[in-house]
Amino acid sequence: MLIKSLFTITLVALATGCASSDSLDQQVSTLSNKVDKLTMEISKLKAQQDKNTTAIDTLKASSEKTNQRINNVAKSYKK
Repeated sequence: MLIKSLFTITLVALATGCASSDSLDQQVSTLSNKVDKLTMEISKLKAQQDKNTTAIDTLKASSEKTNQRINNVAKSYKK
């Protein structure tokens, strides 16, 4: 009787273990897909940040040139 009970418990445990393994595989697959999507989004954000940094640097240079021109005009009026 004890052996029969142990055998039944073992079968139930194996069946449950296999079922949860499939569920676990599906969860791992879902998480992998989410990680891939986040990695792509991070790459896009980094590219956009690089573009923004370049644009900001260009604007700073342009602003410095404009300020220099304004200073030159102001100096000419002072003379």
